[in-house]
Amino acid sequence: MTRLSIQQFQSGLKQYSDPKVVATFGLGMSSGFPLSFVIALLGIWLSRYNVSKSDVGLFALITTFYTWKFLWSPAIDRLSLGPITRYFGQRRGWLWLIQVVMAIALIFIAQLSPDKDLYAIAVLAAFIAFLSASQDIVIDAYRIEIVDGDDQGYSAASYVFGYRTSNFIANIGVLALAEFYGWSIAIMALTFLLLPGAIAALLIGEPEAKDETDFLRQERQSQTSSIFIEKFREAVVLPFKEFIRRPNWWLILLFIFLYKAGDAVTAIMTSPLIVEMGYSNIDIAWANKTVGFISLMLGVGIGAMLYKKIGMYQALLLTGVLMMLTNLVFAWLSAGEAEDWRLAVTIGAENFATGLGTTVIIAYYANLCNVNFTATQFALLSSLGNQARTLLGAPSGFVAEAIGWVEFFIYATMLAIPGLILLGILWKLDIRAQKE
Repeated sequence: MTRLSIQQFQSGLKQYSDPKVVATFGLGMSSGFPLSFVIALLGIWLSRYNVSKSDVGLFALITTFYTWKFLWSPAIDRLSLGPITRYFGQRRGWLWLIQVVMAIALIFIAQLSPDKDLYAIAVLAAFIAFLSASQDIVIDAYRIEIVDGDDQGYSAASYVFGYRTSNFIANIGVLALAEFYGWSIAIMALTFLLLPGAIAALLIGEPEAKDETDFLRQERQSQTSSIFIEKFREAVVLPFKEFIRRPNWWLILLFIFLYKAGDAVTAIMTSPLIVEMGYSNIDIAWANKTVGFISLMLGVGIGAMLYKKIGMYQALLLTGVLMMLTNLVFAWLSAGEAEDWRLAVTIGAENFATGLGTTVIIAYYANLCNVNFTATQFALLSSLGNQARTLLGAPSGFVAEAIGWVEFFIYATMLAIPGLILLGILWKLDIRAQKE
């Protein structure tokens, strides 16, 4: 390694010591564990009580809130909470209110049992998913606004590190606690993972107000006589109007919808597969949440370097292909014996590819957002990215039951191809949708 490359590497590492970049790690921790509960832990909990694969698959419908969070993101972006907003600020006030309500919901759901209270669990899980999606709206806007544009790659990587650290702690911690103390104690313990984001927001403070862009300044010149109508227009209409004024905006949205389709479908059925193969909670905690965590963190770190060093399209293509191919590793797992090393290889490969892809796509979303509409536009982009998980994930249990595990993961692999084809079109035409 040359002297210059060593200096560049050291300079890159130094960026992670910035207090605001460090804060995104804490924010990522609070953001990560609710989805881990909804997608993975809930499936294991239900499967332990012999809830059918079809019903487990239907629980994917509660991720609809992640898909449609842009519908209420304007309210969180602009609506004041009265004295809470005046004292803590718009971002921090909403964040802390949501976290308090989420802690209460987790305590309530922990008191239920899947064999007796399946409907109540579904309702509360849906409410937790709604709160989680709402927290993501606040956190995404907050972390983008506190970090300068040139450092969004570092912010994305630090956020994903925190997000995945929270996934790791939640999964291995809940499984271990459930094994020795029961599911009620295990689920209530998740509330402690709300603290890192709350503390980060407390220490960093409220983001500084951004200057108006030319687009917003021009739109305000044509404001109506009604303050209410104008506020509604700025919160709800202008974020979407600004985005669709960009060249080829619809191709970008279509790509975002298709990019992680195959990976999203696989994520829904991973837990039922592992439980059906006979792996214990300890087996899953070791292979799925320890080996997988290390592999994922490697992927996250390399993903940040890829995005900066080889370019946006190249990074998206490489990570997209790797995420597609790791679906076939699950087909290999399901076709063999339930051996620990096979589970470790499968989860390690899948998590490495996911770490790469998550970092790259989050940085891509952040760079598409206009600074005056951060919360709403990021919610729109990330919601669209989650559409495939809801639309294709809900019937995934029925598909797996109908065609078998090996064929199901081949099917999931094929779902990734349209997104890669569209990426090739974007790359060839060099479509980037410049912000105004």
